[in-house]
Amino acid sequence: MYVGDSLGVGTLPQLVARMPAVSFDGDTRVGRTSSEGLAVLRVRLRPRHRVVIFDLGTNDFSTATLTSNLHRARREAGERPMIVFTLNKPGAGPFNRALRAFAARAPDVELIDWRAQAARERLLGGDGIHASAAGYRRRAALVAGRLRALADVPVRLAR
Repeated sequence: MYVGDSLGVGTLPQLVARMPAVSFDGDTRVGRTSSEGLAVLRVRLRPRHRVVIFDLGTNDFSTATLTSNLHRARREAGERPMIVFTLNKPGAGPFNRALRAFAARAPDVELIDWRAQAARERLLGGDGIHASAAGYRRRAALVAGRLRALADVPVRLAR
């Protein structure tokens, strides 16, 4: 299950194109907060979903809220692996520290360090938050790589 904000809006179609043999269930929307995403996850997550991609946090204003929602999403995910991303936004430092701490402590959480990747490869659009076209393709490649690493997990995710 892929739940995301505007970054997910750009990433999910690239992921579907990159992994045509995988069935994805996804719900992405521009401007979505992690609280809204958590509500979507609670309603849409099904037993058939084997991985949870929680691509949220850019629109959150509080690290405490994001941290709480990450832990709630982890509980909702149950024993499924979960994928999260670091952020590119003004003031991202505390949010990324919260994401890293969450990934280090929560079981079966994969952290994609999107902030470092985007900076290294110059993958951001003009606003410095969203990905360029090449950036969305790269985000999808990073997710696909993590999913392949979880190959022993029968994957059913998006669309």
